[in-house]
Amino acid sequence: MLESHRYPLIEMGNRPNYAQWMFCPSGLDENSIVYSGGVGRDLTFDHALVKKFGCNVNLFDGTPTGNETMSLPENKIPQFKYHPVALAGQCGTLKFSQPQDQVEGSWAWSKQSGGAAALEVPCVDLAMLMRRNGHDHIDLLKIDIEGAEYEVIDDLLKRRLPVKQMLVEFHHRILTVPRRGQTARAILKMVAAGYRLIKKDDDNHTFLKPTR
Repeated sequence: MLESHRYPLIEMGNRPNYAQWMFCPSGLDENSIVYSGGVGRDLTFDHALVKKFGCNVNLFDGTPTGNETMSLPENKIPQFKYHPVALAGQCGTLKFSQPQDQVEGSWAWSKQSGGAAALEVPCVDLAMLMRRNGHDHIDLLKIDIEGAEYEVIDDLLKRRLPVKQMLVEFHHRILTVPRRGQTARAILKMVAAGYRLIKKDDDNHTFLKPTR
């Protein structure tokens, strides 16, 4: 749907662990501003950004899984800046339900998944995170945040935040009633705001806002 094939793409990250992303590498370097929402168990994509482009990566995850992953020695590198908060469409708190797969460890936003709230964590919207970090734009934003992506997209589009490229995993399958229509509407909003869908890989979507 609406997918454009005009841009060079590369894939990085661990595909067997569903941590792979395809994206446009043009312009990425050590000065690029990268935000990664949702840490999970696998940071192979984020490590690859550091190794290949020298990027500094801001990582956001307030769940026990994120905290555990970021405490591992291999993730304590100077290019990673960890923020133990959830990325959301508003500032406040988010309630999460227990992971269905304890090994995989994904805590789902209980408002979307319908699961019983087992954890409440602080959440911050993208505009506030940018202000706190002194950033006036984002070159690459990855969001894999278990159902909260829809409100993040609505918020950043409403505020017209300058995000050049977005990598989004849509989680319509975990909604109380699975609704592909919610994902389709989010994609159409992105396109209407000037983004191009340059790659779809199952539920992973890559959007690029071309420079004029």
